[in-house]
This record gives sequence, structure tokens and C-alpha cells, in this order.
Amino acid sequence: MTTNNSALSALFSVAVDLAASLTSAERFERLLAAAKNVIPCDAAAVLKLQNGALEPLAVDGLQREVLGRRFLVSSHPRFQAILSSSNVTRFEIDSQLPDPYDGLVSSCEGDLPVHACMGAGLKVNEKIWGVITFDAFDPNAFDSISEELVSAFCALAAAAASSANYIENLEIAVNKEQQVSENLMQQVLGHHSEEMIGESEQIKLLREEISLVAKSDLNVLVTGETGTGKELVARAIHKNSNRFNQPIVYLNCASLPENLAESELFGHRKGAFTGAVKDFKGKFELADGGTLFLDEVGELPLSLQAKLLRVLQSGEVQAVGSESTRYVDVRVIAATNRNLKQETLQGNFRQDLFHRLGVFPITVPPLRERTGDIALLAGYFVEKLSRQFGLQTVSIAPNAIDMLNTYSWPGNIRELEHLLNRALLRISSKKAQRINRLQPEDFDILDTLLSDSSKLPPHKQTMSESDSQPLGWLVDQYQSQIIRERLHQHQNNWSRTAKSLGLDRSNLHRMAKRLGLK
Repeated sequence: MTTNNSALSALFSVAVDLAASLTSAERFERLLAAAKNVIPCDAAAVLKLQNGALEPLAVDGLQREVLGRRFLVSSHPRFQAILSSSNVTRFEIDSQLPDPYDGLVSSCEGDLPVHACMGAGLKVNEKIWGVITFDAFDPNAFDSISEELVSAFCALAAAAASSANYIENLEIAVNKEQQVSENLMQQVLGHHSEEMIGESEQIKLLREEISLVAKSDLNVLVTGETGTGKELVARAIHKNSNRFNQPIVYLNCASLPENLAESELFGHRKGAFTGAVKDFKGKFELADGGTLFLDEVGELPLSLQAKLLRVLQSGEVQAVGSESTRYVDVRVIAATNRNLKQETLQGNFRQDLFHRLGVFPITVPPLRERTGDIALLAGYFVEKLSRQFGLQTVSIAPNAIDMLNTYSWPGNIRELEHLLNRALLRISSKKAQRINRLQPEDFDILDTLLSDSSKLPPHKQTMSESDSQPLGWLVDQYQSQIIRERLHQHQNNWSRTAKSLGLDRSNLHRMAKRLGLK
């Protein structure tokens, strides 16, 4: 009777949450918490199916990096089995099918031991929406769990998914007024290569700004350091705009030869100059009705800036060698890593063009300021890139994540992706493992971290005294002395220390406990 009461109580709490004002993530997190009260498991997850991959929306008992991963269904036979069944799928405890969570369960490093595993597909409007999964270290944990109870939770999970879809569609409909919700959802979600990974406050604010300006036809100036994802922002603006079904045309202004730059932008007519053997449409004409993305706009020569300004003012382009003009309807999104305001003061960039381009400025935050996003991005790239190296399962050791969080990332997201590419290449050259775990020594940023330690007070410099110590120990020592130094600077205030390091407070406490500082 007690078990039945617990089950009824858990089901009731989930049903109540369906009517509550919660975000999708909160709704699914509370559903998993309720499920764990009656389904004894060590890990649970809700994943949404999009473009052939499963995206984790909420996890319990799995490492945080899992939220950044996108599990390609064709690469994970257990997910294939769950999605192909109309019932709850229970795997044999000695199943030879690789588990997608190998190396990713918080309380277990390396291969998962023999364990209980089950999952079920979630349907919304008779279409597969995603899956819910449960894993338990006790091989017999699910033996006493009835099919009806699991099915009931799956039904409520599907209802929560339907509710999340409905709320999301309403929000999109409000922002985009003219479109049917389902079509807009496809445009907003797009495909994974254009996904903006992250949950930090900075990324949430960036998404809000994109949503705000996308509906308008205002010109946008996207600024930010190299490698922060400015092109991704431009494509997100276009994809969420009323021009989404028209082309977005890309032009890198830094790679334009000055003698051909005008032709690239505005086109030319046959015979306009030596080598002009036929008419050529410029980027403005190609983008007519859509969006023109001018990357590295700060590199445009002054002579061309004046002609670009004229097009922005009148909407008319004149091809090289033509006596007539043509009106084009083009939205311009420009990007630069330069400080254009400073460039205008120095006479390198026209002030009037600067104001025309920057009607709505957006700044993309550098990676070092995106608290908590590095683990998610690392998980995303590892899942995406490991397939290219023929690696079945790759996880990242906690102390390696800590090291990545400590690094300053001058090259931002692009540097992180390249770093992970090199690390995966290294482990792919070793003897193949069922689970491959990236360790601090697999990343080639340690020299930079160690060189930074020379800036610390002399009594803190312990690295040079430990030449014979293993790499993992050196990383831990470096992180320990950095944390001690920052704590001293902030009078042992953990919140301010975490903020100065670009970490969540909870992550800093976890790191400090692991390093023996607490």
C-alpha cells in the first residue's frame, strides 16, 4: 500500500506541474525527480528527437556536459531500440549493446557495470517526440516496477512534452505574428550545425536580443572577439526573421581584393574591365529579398565604404560598367572584431556608415565570461567530433573540465573546438577502448596555464619544484593555487571568487572539495 501511495503521490505531483507556470527544463527536471521517488534508478533523462539526434532537455544523475551533447540515433543502438518500440523497452542486464551513458554517469567513472536499463518513446500528436530513460546500478532494480507504472510516467512525460511544445509555439507566435506555430518551430530549431549551445545568463540575454531584433528589418552590427560565433548569431537572426525562406548571402570583407571588391558587392557587366567576359551578379542582387551578411566589415577600404553607404541609404545598386541602377530589398547584418567606434575616431571607418550598420548593435560575449557553458560546449563538440575519429564513446574527466574552466580562451569557441579536435585525434591513435576518457594531459593548453602561474606571488609558485610529478597532479596544484589566490583577493568570499573565475558557485565548491581546499 505504501508503494502504491508513493506512486500515486508522484504521479499527482507531475500532473499538478502540468498546469504550473514552469519552463520546459523545470517541468522535465521535476518529472524526473518525481519518477526517481518510485522508480529506483541512479540516472534518468528526457531527450528530444530533432533531425535524427536526441537532445537532452533534463538529466538526473548524469554529468552536466551531457546537456550539451546531441546523440545521433544511428550511432546508438539502445536509442534505436527504444524509438522503434511502442512499449517500454527493458534491456537484458548482460546486453552487449553499448550504453550511450558510458562514462557519463556522475557516480561512476569508466564503463558502466552490469546494470538495469530501460526506456520508452514519447509521442506528441501520434508522432515520436523523444525518449525517457532510466538506469540503475542494481541489476534487479526494475524487476518489481510494473509496466503500468512506467507507462503512466511516460504518458505524463509525453503530456509535459506536449505542454512544452504548446507554450513554446505560443511564445513564437507572439514574436512572429504571421506564422503558423509548427512552421515557426522548424525555423527556430533549424539544424544542429547552427545551434547556439549554452545556458549562461550572457547567452540567455543574447538569445533575447536576437529574438527582439529578428522580426524587424533593422540593420544589425554584431561585434565580438574572434571565434565567439558572430556568424552563428547572424544566421540565427535571419532564421528567425520574416526573410527565413529567402537566401542569406555571406561575404568576407577581409578576403576581398580591393580591385574586385566593388564587383563582388554590386556586380559587373560584360566588358566592364579586363576579364569581365560575362555579366556577374553581385552579393546585393543575390541577397535580394533576403539577408546579406558582411563579415569583417571593418576591413572594407574607405573608397568602398562610401558606395556601400549609398546603397544602404537608397536601396539601389549600380553594377560596374552599367549606367542604370536596380532597387534591391536586402537586410544587412555586419560583423567585426574591431572597435568600429574607435576606428571612426582614427579616420579608418566612416562614421555615417557606422551608424547605418549599427542601428541595432549586438555584442557576442567571449567564452571566458560565459559561466557554466564550457562543459556544455565541450560535451557538444566531443559528441559531434568523436564520430569523425571512429570513437564509440568519449567522456571528459572532471579534472579536465576543471582545467578547461580555468583557461582564458583567447580564441574562444573556435579554439575550444580545435583543442578538442586535437585531443580526440590523440586518443584515436591509441588502442581503441569501449570508453575513452579525455584527461588533462590530452589537452595542449597546460603550458599556457603553467606560464600564467608565474604571475602569482613567489611563495605560490610550486610548479617548478615538481618536475617529476605527473601531469594530473600539476594541473591540480595549479588550480589550487589559483583558487587560493582569488579567495585571498576577495576576502574568502566564495561567490565573488566564483564570479572572478567565470564559474558557477556550485562548480567552484565542487572543485574546491576535490582539491582538498574545503
